[in-house]
Amino acid sequence: MTLFDKWLAVVLATLNPLTGRGVAIPLGMGFGLPIVTVALVSGISNFVLAVVMILFIDRFDHIPWIKNYIEKKRGQKITGFIQGKGLLYSVVLGPFVLGTFTVVLVFQALGADRKRMILYSLISAIIVTPLIALISPLFLDVFKQYKALLHF
Repeated sequence: MTLFDKWLAVVLATLNPLTGRGVAIPLGMGFGLPIVTVALVSGISNFVLAVVMILFIDRFDHIPWIKNYIEKKRGQKITGFIQGKGLLYSVVLGPFVLGTFTVVLVFQALGADRKRMILYSLISAIIVTPLIALISPLFLDVFKQYKALLHF
């Protein structure tokens, strides 16, 4: 595997909603890439995709059934949570539980403010990515075992 292929695998793992930074960072470390650079690339990739999703989801407002669903959800009690500090907690802590992209989709559907979502996604990238990078060495041995099985 070339160096370019390794970096491409890290970026694509970050952009994949099923894997995200939690897989991309240990993957990069398993490939022998520098952890600081892997965390930086992973955080930037994650933030850029979150911003694209936030801006793209607003384009769906003109589709009637999506608009009706959004309006129905906005009327529920969760709207108060979104308007308060719940959005910050969910965007910063949500990636550990649900993943960044799921949190963005859910909160955008529930009517969160776009600018706040972008700001909090940036905060999440700044806070969550280094935490994952600190935790990742614990899982490096697991990746090395799979690497040996797959003959990378």
